[in-house]
Amino acid sequence: MFKRDKAAARCRKNKYFLIIIGLILLSGIFLFIFLATRNCLRVSFMDVGQGDASLIQTPTGKNILIDGGPDNLVLHRLGEALPFYIRRLDYIIISHFHDDHIIGLVEILKRYRVDKIIFVSPDISSPAVDALQREIKKLNLSVINIIASANLRLDNYCSLFFINPASLNIKDNANNSLVAKLDCGNNKFLFAGDNESGAEAALVKSDFDLRADIFKASHHGSKTSNMENFLEAVSPQKIIISVGKTNRFGHPSPEVLDRVLGRGIDIWRTDIQGTSLILAEIR
Repeated sequence: MFKRDKAAARCRKNKYFLIIIGLILLSGIFLFIFLATRNCLRVSFMDVGQGDASLIQTPTGKNILIDGGPDNLVLHRLGEALPFYIRRLDYIIISHFHDDHIIGLVEILKRYRVDKIIFVSPDISSPAVDALQREIKKLNLSVINIIASANLRLDNYCSLFFINPASLNIKDNANNSLVAKLDCGNNKFLFAGDNESGAEAALVKSDFDLRADIFKASHHGSKTSNMENFLEAVSPQKIIISVGKTNRFGHPSPEVLDRVLGRGIDIWRTDIQGTSLILAEIR
């Protein structure tokens, strides 16, 4: 009996020892992740098929999702981009309320804690729009409606700047896609929605600073977008085209590819190369 008690005591000690070792190792992993990502900006242009979804992760740990794709594939992509223990998004930005930009957002709202949603109020109705608005109302989420232009300081490193083309007398819903620019250290990213040539021309004439290193192409590379004057104003080093394989729209347009390549701009296509992850060290 005495030997059995001693054996049980040794087992308990071993168990507690293993638990302590496990906690130390886990703490080390979290510390490594923190140190590895400190001062690092991560921007993921996620492969969600024929739609849009981008994730910004700032050096201080802010997480911002721009659009939610045409289905729930965005949940899988978020799981790839975010550590398993992060279940919070500081902001969701909706460029406009077309299905290929919003359908995945309902499930995201159910599975992630979201602090604020930023958008231009929709002037269309659809089952996807109605479902999203119901979920926003149900969760009593804080909403920021961009009427004209605005800026948002995310942390000591990064800021977002917005312009609503409707303020430039552009009336169509897709053309009124909210345009967002991320300025983080010396790194500048421009996120367009489905803006077409009319909105692009108005944006070029506005006092909004379009210049960016990385440009998420307008309207999935449609031939009615990404015009010469707009590409000139943005002057990107790289353009990301978020598009689905063999899509029925013929995106991206050969004309757009010619325009971009003619300017010596690097192209990344999510239908061919998958998700684009851009890392930048911020000093």
